[in-house]
Amino acid sequence: MDERIMNTIALLPAYNLETSIGEIVKNTKHFADLVIVVSDGSKDNTNIKAHEAGAICPPHSSNRGKGYAIRKGIEFSKTFYPRYIIFMDSDGQHLPEEIPVVLSPIIDGKADMVVGSRMKGELKTSLINKFGNFLLKIISFCVTGRWFTDTESGFRAFDATKLYELELTSDSYEIESELLIKSVYLGFRIIEVPITVPKAVPGVTVFDGIKVGMYKIKLGLKLKV
Repeated sequence: MDERIMNTIALLPAYNLETSIGEIVKNTKHFADLVIVVSDGSKDNTNIKAHEAGAICPPHSSNRGKGYAIRKGIEFSKTFYPRYIIFMDSDGQHLPEEIPVVLSPIIDGKADMVVGSRMKGELKTSLINKFGNFLLKIISFCVTGRWFTDTESGFRAFDATKLYELELTSDSYEIESELLIKSVYLGFRIIEVPITVPKAVPGVTVFDGIKVGMYKIKLGLKLKV
């Protein structure tokens, strides 16, 4: 077997997380063959700490947004010919030990994409964030005809071959919507599984939420044409 081939890659976008990224990487390495951290132009030593913990960190000097970091990580991952790719936020809200739960439906041949649903599991967040997420779920339902309990979760798994079929363009928080909506329109088998979010972290702003909602509508209309 080509030594470059990896079975499972965990992809973590990160921004100014030097104090915590090392522990996240070390814990994630127990459940993935390779951890890729894309430090989105961090002003601290996130890249260095991630690398010291065992992650591979492709060069990324400017702050372009979460979506851009994920897209860059996806392209970089192709070097290793993975079978599965895991997306996780690197701020501590996602538990690496739940990777097998999120990945299991794909390994079992039941799904092409799995979304770790905070709503099916345990979630600690503000009331305004819960309300905003509910509105975004309604918009997603309107444009896809599918009801998902958590459309904005950053904890996801993909069959790598399927993931590489997606033509992604988002630079910011719209990336979660783009991944989900385009997967629906390409007919991917999508399953949600419960995950645990052990601590509240700052969510997107109300303005960001409005931008995401508008993006969903525009993308839905575009794909239906």
